[in-house]
Amino acid sequence: MDINFLNRKSKVALKLEDLFSRFGFDKYTMNRFETYAFYLENEKFLADSRVITLQGAGGKILALKPDVTMSIVKNYNMLGMNKIYYNEPIFKVPHGENEFREIHQIGIEYIGELDTYQTVEVLNLAVKSLKMIGEDYRLCISQVGIIRKILHKLELSSVETIIKYLRQKNIHDLSAYLEKIGKQSYIKIFEILISINGDFKTSINQLLEEDLFKEYNTYLEELYNIAQILEEVVDYKKISFDFNHISSTEYYNDLIFTGYVKGISTPILSGGRYDNLLYKMDIKDKSALGFAVNLSEINKLEDTRAVLRKKIVNDKSPLEMIQEANRLFEAGESFVVIRKDE
Repeated sequence: MDINFLNRKSKVALKLEDLFSRFGFDKYTMNRFETYAFYLENEKFLADSRVITLQGAGGKILALKPDVTMSIVKNYNMLGMNKIYYNEPIFKVPHGENEFREIHQIGIEYIGELDTYQTVEVLNLAVKSLKMIGEDYRLCISQVGIIRKILHKLELSSVETIIKYLRQKNIHDLSAYLEKIGKQSYIKIFEILISINGDFKTSINQLLEEDLFKEYNTYLEELYNIAQILEEVVDYKKISFDFNHISSTEYYNDLIFTGYVKGISTPILSGGRYDNLLYKMDIKDKSALGFAVNLSEINKLEDTRAVLRKKIVNDKSPLEMIQEANRLFEAGESFVVIRKDE
């Protein structure tokens, strides 16, 4: 089937559905609504707690979904599958904006026993997804599990200030803040975290050589194994590692990653491991890893539609013209029937 008439977003969506399906993921289609109570109970897993609500026919307060993953996890025990992909709209206020938007997402979720292969498979699919959107892309990997352990040792009631400075790579203000709260002994480890920025495997090697990170070697050795495999199967120059791509420490607990494509100023892909969400929803002894692609941003790239249609002059009887149109269609042609005076 010729798909040249589709816009870039629709083409990418079709290609990604084919990609995910061929790697063994099954499509899950869901309702647009969840109960509002569901989001109140799990508010800490939402990047923004604001949701669009309405009253259902039976009087229950419903909400338009601001997140797909939470609904998949909620229904996991009824799904009967652990490799899932979706192509759904969500309704949320994007970061840095002040109004709700409908955002078209396509993504995958793996829920089950996570080993190195499953992790590499998901990262491999993330790279392939980015490449389908644009050749000039970058996948940035991070490890929020290490950050969580360091923050836990600080014993602070709130860690938002530290996370903010980490994201900004602002060691000056972070050092001043740590001194202010009497945690200056942690300045060195945060200096190392902020300095890490570059090639995936080289960055992990650097951390493995640091005495301050010996207690995090379990994380680092697993990351190194993943880096070695990815080096053999993807364009490794387009994968980097740093600690300023950390997301919500409530949602993610381990590996996280963010994807960028030249021509789009915001991240086009984001994902990670979210065992905490499973635990909250009483799914024990399982792990989860996935990512979502923001299809709504793709049309910001140059549209490559090139539909060449034959012009067929309507100079015969209606029967002859529709027969001619059907013949062209069966031959795989694109065409338009025009009047003689056009």
